[in-house]
Formats: sequence, structure tokens, C-alpha cells
Amino acid sequence: MKLDKHKILNLHYVDNPDFYPQCQAYASLLSYWNTIINLVSDRIVDNLFTDLIVQSIYPLSKQIISLDSHVLDVGTGAGLPGIPLKLARPDLKMILLEPRRKKTLFLKRVIEELELKNIEVVRSRLQDFSQKGDQLQNYDLITTRGTGSSLQLFPNMKHLLKPQGKCWFYKGIKGPKEAREISQQKAVSTELMRIDKNMCVIVVGITQGKAIRKNMPTQKEE
Repeated sequence: MKLDKHKILNLHYVDNPDFYPQCQAYASLLSYWNTIINLVSDRIVDNLFTDLIVQSIYPLSKQIISLDSHVLDVGTGAGLPGIPLKLARPDLKMILLEPRRKKTLFLKRVIEELELKNIEVVRSRLQDFSQKGDQLQNYDLITTRGTGSSLQLFPNMKHLLKPQGKCWFYKGIKGPKEAREISQQKAVSTELMRIDKNMCVIVVGITQGKAIRKNMPTQKEE
């Protein structure tokens, strides 16, 4: 699988000279492993993987994530968005959470082949992982893509966040509707970050008082 080198190198907010070759190595591993286990659709392998990498790291251009932040990527699957975020920001201390054994084997191979540090694969479901006492208020950022409704996931995530922590829910065309729904919850801050016409990120945090909403769509815009 050959990535679009121009698109990758044009990401000026990425300050890692090894970003493109590491992304290409990741893509090559994924392409090979995808013939053994089902990681992503063949259409993505052939045409869209560059876009998935760009979408994964786009929020870094809009939000400040502190140095050495602790990140949890829930239901990471093939490593999205967690691995591109780690490649763009090697300082991040990351856990890739994935319940399926075969996919955890792939993720461990990526970490080994790319010689990534401060990143760990944990085989677990979010519901089980969130019950571990040593994980309470442990994360500056929690990310997830393609794992279900943000409204259903957030209750199992919020107590894992540090007081100023955020969740990034990567969503498709139904994202604006989900953003409106979760913004109705008490004591949450919600922002809709648009990546392109078909992709957005719902940014959710915890507040001490009333809800805070930013860039929320109207029902017509949904």
C-alpha cells in the first residue's frame, strides 16, 4: 500500500521527521496483515488509508494536547486513530484498548516493528477496563472511532478522565446529531470539530457547573 506522500508531508503541524516513513511502514504492515485477518475493508487498503491517517491527527491542529499526555484509544481495531496520533506526537503515553485477540497481535507487531516507546496494547472491553480502580482520572485524552454511540460510551469514559481531560469521538455524517444529543447532558462541555463534509470529531469534557456548548449544529444542519 502506497500512501500519498504529498498529503502526509503537507501536515505542517506534525513536528516529527520520521512521520511519513513510519506511516508508510504502518500502512505496509496493515496491508499484509489484512490478508490474514480482517482489519479494514479492501477499499480502504487500496484508496483511503492516507485519508484515515490525516483524519486521525487533524484534531492536533485545533486543540492543544500537553507534552507527555496520557491517551487511551478505545476499540482501536487496526490502530485508528491511536497509532497515527502516536506517530505524530511520539511524546504521548498511549494505551491501545482492543478486545479482539487477533487485532491485538497485529498492534503489538506494529509497535515492535516501528520501535515505538510508551505505548501499550491492552486486550479488554471498555466496560471492564473502566472498572479498574487504578485507571480512575488517569487520562488527559480518550479517543475512539467506529465503536458506537458517544452518548452510550461516555458514561464509561468520564471517570477515567483527568479533571481537564477530553474525549474525542470520531464520527461520520451522523456526528452533528450525536453532538446535539450528548450536549444535552448535565455538566459536560461539547464542541463539534469538522474535519471535512463527511467527517467530524465530537469533543467532550466534564464541567463543574452547567453544560458548555461550542459550534453545535442546528437540526437543519444535521
